[in-house]
Amino acid sequence: MTNINSFNRRDFMRLAGVAGAAAVLAPNFAFEAAKKRRHQIGATGILWNDMELALKDMAALGYVGFETFGGTIEGMEKKGTPLGPLLQKYQIPLISSFNSGHVLDPAKKQQSMDNLIRWSKLVKGLGGKIIVYCADGGRKKGYDYKEYKQNIVDSMNDYAKAITNEGLVCALHPHTGTPIETQEEIDWVMNAVDTKYMRFAPDIGQIQKGGGDPVKVVKDYLSLVEHMHLKDFAGQDKLNNGYVGYCALGEGQVNLTAILDLMEKKKKLGGMIMYEQDGPNRLRPGMKTPLEEATITKDYLVKLGYKFEPKTIAEAATPPAAAQ
Repeated sequence: MTNINSFNRRDFMRLAGVAGAAAVLAPNFAFEAAKKRRHQIGATGILWNDMELALKDMAALGYVGFETFGGTIEGMEKKGTPLGPLLQKYQIPLISSFNSGHVLDPAKKQQSMDNLIRWSKLVKGLGGKIIVYCADGGRKKGYDYKEYKQNIVDSMNDYAKAITNEGLVCALHPHTGTPIETQEEIDWVMNAVDTKYMRFAPDIGQIQKGGGDPVKVVKDYLSLVEHMHLKDFAGQDKLNNGYVGYCALGEGQVNLTAILDLMEKKKKLGGMIMYEQDGPNRLRPGMKTPLEEATITKDYLVKLGYKFEPKTIAEAATPPAAAQ
């Protein structure tokens, strides 16, 4: 069984090779390549079903930014339990919000536009910086993006301009099961939209699951990357863990170190690198808890040189002893 708190073989050999060469050149330099990391790590709330528990766990572990759905923020406002006080309590800023807008059916465009503008205002009011935009409209059997090219480009350009006008960054997020899933679709749309307004927010696990090469995608569009969902994918048929094929960082197929090394070339992001793990609505026996999954991810990233900032909040959760 794989040790969940260690590198996979590929990552270990890569770092060992870098460190070995460095040690020959200078003392105490062996792991400098792994220690110097420019960016911070946040987390999305999708794995948790309880917003306050999500923020408690993130605070205890030291994730430094938060992302949730625009509809979730709005729903909390309507229920009289706004997100703002929780962000203040656990000292974690809202960085981004995940939102979708229809691109296939022109009749649904105005409603999507209204939603995106409304959610953007809420996000900005909470100090958020970026809208992670996902193309909506489904993906039926036999779907061919070429049949919808004009609708897709026109809709995305208009959505991105509207979000930019609200003072936020709009970044496209390819996702399995949506009109923009495959590498061919990513290549086409990123060369078709107006990138003055529509930037890029890849989910590297989703790209792997969709049959693409996330390293090549990130490299090709690095200048446009403003945000990232950091996720690993083990293969849906190979890992029945309840997380729809996604797995702890380092246990899957994604070349995480290559992608994170590419991200080091970015001096600044409009958003943040966000740890994300897709999960079920409820845990099955034997499944890791959200806190355990988030702890494994933190441990993996610390070994790669990323720094975390645990909050000393009395209510914050305590990470599992074995992972400390």
